[in-house]
Amino acid sequence: MYHDDLALSASICFSDIPKEDGLEYMKLFPRHSAISFANELTHGGYKNIPVSYLLCEEDLCIPPAVQREGIVMIEKESGMEVDVTSIKTGHIPTHEKSAPQKVIDWILDVAAKA
Repeated sequence: MYHDDLALSASICFSDIPKEDGLEYMKLFPRHSAISFANELTHGGYKNIPVSYLLCEEDLCIPPAVQREGIVMIEKESGMEVDVTSIKTGHIPTHEKSAPQKVIDWILDVAAKA
């Protein structure tokens, strides 16, 4: 998958950081295998193990409603409840100017529950 309009892609992927920073990071993105979005899943690990999900409430790339649909699908197919934590961030909360500490805290919380 190739991003023709880097400024547009940056505004979607890095919506919660300064535009110029998002564009610089977008320039570093390698091509992504588009086939990974279309191929059939060969093993749904979520069917066999507990799932924790970090829902990004301000994600423009994968809107919250779409994320919630995925969570419902996981719960339906696995028969298990998904442990969901919501944060007010865009698509890439691990970026240093977004919310990396929230991601770290979430990971530590999930690990403590295990």
